[in-house]
Amino acid sequence: MSEFRNKSLLDTNSDLEHLHTFKSVPVSMGCTSNDRSGDIVADQIWDICKNTGIIQLRNPLDLDIVYKFPHNDGIGNVWETHYQKFTDFITGCNISNVIEIGGGTGRLGKLFLQKNVNSKWTMIEPNHTYQPITMENFIHIRKWFTDDYDLGFEYDAIVHSHVFEHTYDPKQFLKTIYNQISEHKLHIFSFPNLKKFIKNRFTNALNFEHTAFLTEDITDILLREVGFSTIKKDYYGEHSIFYICKKSKPELISYPSSIYEENKFLFLDYINFYKKEIEGLNTKIEQFDGNIFLFGAHIFSQFLIFNGLNTDGINCILDNSQMKQGNRLYGTNLFVKSPNILQQETSAAIILKTAAYNQEIKDQILNTINNKVKFFE
Repeated sequence: MSEFRNKSLLDTNSDLEHLHTFKSVPVSMGCTSNDRSGDIVADQIWDICKNTGIIQLRNPLDLDIVYKFPHNDGIGNVWETHYQKFTDFITGCNISNVIEIGGGTGRLGKLFLQKNVNSKWTMIEPNHTYQPITMENFIHIRKWFTDDYDLGFEYDAIVHSHVFEHTYDPKQFLKTIYNQISEHKLHIFSFPNLKKFIKNRFTNALNFEHTAFLTEDITDILLREVGFSTIKKDYYGEHSIFYICKKSKPELISYPSSIYEENKFLFLDYINFYKKEIEGLNTKIEQFDGNIFLFGAHIFSQFLIFNGLNTDGINCILDNSQMKQGNRLYGTNLFVKSPNILQQETSAAIILKTAAYNQEIKDQILNTINNKVKFFE
């Protein structure tokens, strides 16, 4: 296990205030073919910095434990639209030589090269169990991006997408980029709109992977503190925020007290909401006469389960990812199947708490699989 965070990630002189502890949380969001006897659970302890307002996990885990089982293959219309819009956002910068930190499946680089055929894309990604990208001018470096990694200077921009919120030290991550980037290079990134996630009661906002509540207002200040000026900012609905930055001079900036007050209220309100919500779901499970399914072989289902969802009456977990189907969701006894098994159901209900993907999933099931299915949302 990594060292406990006994100081704020943003201000080492400020006090931390305990907010909440989730008990016995599965350490991985992935799926596995292994027996459950090897699953590991740990408490999640959440604190808030009184000075900056950042909410952070006190006890982050080792990376090789958290990311032991890959789980994010970025399927579905919401993710595909994100890739397309972020690619267009990058293309608008008129650049041709890109270094991407943490590229996952390589989807972003592939799209960029399809639209910019004479360009070059270098992806620094240690974990890659998917189909490799074999396009010309696509380079995959299987390494972690660490403080001592040398990017070199033959590039136009450093890009990362949904990586910032996974960093254990976001300020140092930005400093590492700042120390290597030259004045004429661009720093372009996308990350989730976590404040909207919490406000919308999305269960994938904070966890063992997202260990800090990096909101837009905190990120804006943090960028200026490190020494980045924001040239352009755009939004992909309430899902993600896109930034284009360039190197400037670091600034000394105070965090307004309103950030602490708002973040504390939002987080505690979120906790209280799910205490009542899960009680209501358990009542619906008990009263429903038919087969009940849980959608999302991911944190969506785990969050409900470790907060008290009764799984005795749940048939299985449904998920569109072929990578997950046939396996067991880590930390649970539930196996994963394709939503197509609903075709013959005459009385079925799905517990659906899949954040920004709810409507996409409902449309898929009702329009293409079975229009008689009920949803507990």
